[in-house]
Amino acid sequence: MKARAPGPRWRRITARAVLGTGLLLCAAVAWLGVRGALALGEATALRAAADRFEATLDAASSDAAHAASFLDRVSGDAGALAGHASTLASLTSDPVWLAAEHVPYAGAQLRAARVGAGELARLTAAGRDVLDASSGVLASVKPEGVDVDAVRALVEPLDDAVAAIGEARTALGGIDRTELVGPAASALGQLDDMIERVGPALEAMRATAVVVPPMLGADEPRTVLLMLQNPAELRAAGGITGTFIALRADGGAVEIADQADSTAFPPAARPMAHVPADASARADDGIGRFVQNITATPDFALSAELARAWWRQARGAEVDAVIAIDPLVLEPLLALTGPVSVEGEQLHAEQVVDTLLRRPYLEREQDAQSAYFRAVTDAVFTAALARPADAPGMAFHLAPLIDEGRLAVWSAHPAEQAVIAGTAAAGLAARMNQEEAHALLFDDLTGGKLDAYLDASFALTIQCRSDGRATILIRAELRSAVEPGVELPWRAFPAFGGFAREDIGLRLTALALPGAVAEGVWIDGAPAAWNAATVVGRPGAATRVTVPPGQSATVEFRFAGEAGATPALLHTPLVGDAPLALEGGCG
Repeated sequence: MKARAPGPRWRRITARAVLGTGLLLCAAVAWLGVRGALALGEATALRAAADRFEATLDAASSDAAHAASFLDRVSGDAGALAGHASTLASLTSDPVWLAAEHVPYAGAQLRAARVGAGELARLTAAGRDVLDASSGVLASVKPEGVDVDAVRALVEPLDDAVAAIGEARTALGGIDRTELVGPAASALGQLDDMIERVGPALEAMRATAVVVPPMLGADEPRTVLLMLQNPAELRAAGGITGTFIALRADGGAVEIADQADSTAFPPAARPMAHVPADASARADDGIGRFVQNITATPDFALSAELARAWWRQARGAEVDAVIAIDPLVLEPLLALTGPVSVEGEQLHAEQVVDTLLRRPYLEREQDAQSAYFRAVTDAVFTAALARPADAPGMAFHLAPLIDEGRLAVWSAHPAEQAVIAGTAAAGLAARMNQEEAHALLFDDLTGGKLDAYLDASFALTIQCRSDGRATILIRAELRSAVEPGVELPWRAFPAFGGFAREDIGLRLTALALPGAVAEGVWIDGAPAAWNAATVVGRPGAATRVTVPPGQSATVEFRFAGEAGATPALLHTPLVGDAPLALEGGCG
């Protein structure tokens, strides 16, 4: 049978179908073009709002005392940011946009834009809820103390914010970025960076909101032991512990209940609590027998247990928590409270290092030094406790000091300690594990109180080896700012350990990641005497170094470790800033 050619009717139907399809495609392209243009406009506005938000945060670092006005400003900026993010998410999630994501190449860009916008909208909304709850905390602050229920109300929005961070990491991790170019790749990279900056801060805020109310006596009165470290004589976790203050907290109100210095705690014949063999690089450090040495271990939980035992023996009282700080923590407190009067003189924030860590040892006898420390600490904390409305500003300034290791917290209540243990406030050993970091510990060997004149810089270098492992080099550049020929008032008394009285004498202990092996130590390029040591479960190497007045020394530790070693280094917090360089990598 002869086939018939299509008639005019079928040709018209086919033509109309083709034309309709073409029109639909053109409409879809036009729709995407319009939506894309609108999305681009929102993205530009979003970038501007983000810049304003960051500028507000930067300004807050110098104006944290006015916490209420700061939160008003940052809440307004956050609201604008959330609004633009929500609009952008809506523009990039309609059915046409979703269908276009299946187009080769261009679809990958569209999907990245949709997922990124959606996660950003979720994060900014969660962040705005946290800020609103924070404003509630400020509004509830009274002269007699902090409203602990308002602080607890922060937990739920912080839980949501932390969950949003986790979901965003998962969603962004599911995007194939091999086809992304230009704006899409850059935008996702910026979002990744924001999440990595904000995530740890939100987790720390949540831990604070959980732990602070019970510590402030929300459920029952609490006693918190404040332990002031002195980095003029270094110990692994900061400095010798010579001043102790007991704070009594009840229903959010805090007052000083008692205080003592190291003379109230005579040496013990036996350790005050069990001290593990790997608490420090030397078994005879006296960590459990001398109260000044309880921070010679990076394990702050052990230091806190020892401090609690010392206080129980000397004062016959239990403490619920221990907080260790070094004098540099007083700087932000004084910046907020203003100068305090001590012995008829005004103490300003910028004078803390010189007034507390240098002059007393040049001008005062030992008993007078301790009395002055007590007087300064009492004056500063009395002034701070009298200004509960400034607590958010204080927290703003104290947060970076926690990351520097200048403030550590421990609780005798297991549920609270379990929360603290996952934060930077848990102490140096905990941070080493959290960050998979190497560490460099300092211990003074002279008793000369000259470590306040120590300048230092550090470097961690990781190099690949032919055997598949890595060489890990930890280097410390040390310099004494003590002037040559200086006449020290205590020069007539011999220093410990055979050092000259004007020398800075230290034991440096480098700790690597588990599985590493120490290969040697060099001082100024020459092989040095050293001993292998295991400290808090980490392989390490320890050596002695002397830095005479005006001179310097370079100490280098070498380890063989796993190829995937993390290029991260923590160290004992020193009096001054210590620049850190991270170099190389392997695997």
